[in-house]
Amino acid sequence: MENRKAELLKELLELSSRESSLHFKLATALEEARVETIRLSDMLSMCEVVGLRNEHLRREVEDLIRKYVIYIPEERR
Repeated sequence: MENRKAELLKELLELSSRESSLHFKLATALEEARVETIRLSDMLSMCEVVGLRNEHLRREVEDLIRKYVIYIPEERR
């Protein structure tokens, strides 16, 4: 019984460690998406300054900004 309990605790510890690792990877990926969205927005703005305007791209970038930079849950939009 004690052996089984120790095995289960070890497995729980391993799963907890894996969960923490996945949370970190997700947070890193979200931060990268945020940074790249800001860069894309900057590039699009620079194009607009020189007269290259694209409404379709502007809408796409605005959607990305709402998703990755200014997170607004779906039910609050």
